[in-house]
Amino acid sequence: MNESALQNLIDDADALRQLIGRRVRYHEMECEVTDLLFEDGLMIMSACHEVETQEDSYGRPSRLVPQHHNFRFRDAQGHPSPVWGEIIFLDGPLES
Repeated sequence: MNESALQNLIDDADALRQLIGRRVRYHEMECEVTDLLFEDGLMIMSACHEVETQEDSYGRPSRLVPQHHNFRFRDAQGHPSPVWGEIIFLDGPLES
């Protein structure tokens, strides 16, 4: 995907929402895009195979949940962050 198409994607909230649910590979780890926080410029990905222990409100371990990773999809100036070059969409490349 070229730079202008990527810039158009991160400027379009509806287009970004279509990424939710897509499986990606990030540094040899398979993940799924599970949420986007537009105000903060964050993409939340859940690992498909790695889990971590979630604590209850008292700090006691209570259940296993997928590991979550937060990535900035845009920098402070509103340009695409470098993370886009490290993500491989497993169901095919993003449309240009």
